Amino acid sequence: MHLEHLCAFELRYDGGFHYASPYQGDSGIGWGVGDGTATGERLQGSVHWSNHPTGRGDGVMLPSARGVITTDDEAEVLFDLTGRTVFVDQPSGEPAGRQLLLTLFESEHEKYTWLNNTVCVTEGKIDPVR
Repeated sequence: MHLEHLCAFELRYDGGFHYASPYQGDSGIGWGVGDGTATGERLQGSVHWSNHPTGRGDGVMLPSARGVITTDDEAEVLFDLTGRTVFVDQPSGEPAGRQLLLTLFESEHEKYTWLNNTVCVTEGKIDPVR
């Protein structure tokens, strides 16, 4: 196995995140759309994405985010993020989301087709203030 840093995402919801628990218990579904940036030596650009996660009764979220990176050289790279978000208390007492995600990328642009057969691991956090 070879690990190398590909890029960092900074993602924001546009218009907020919507969550419903329509049945008894704390499980439910969510939805939101947003934008952001991807920055890295081999992959960088603007990001547009949506997330349709499910929530477990224990408070863990299961993200299902998909989107597109429009690179600085005008290529499109699609991505799919799935995994788990666990909320833990920070020293300030505010909960923060810690994420471990499987990330897949796909592109038809010849500069980025190497991503089509690459499996990526993403570690992330949800900043409750931002």
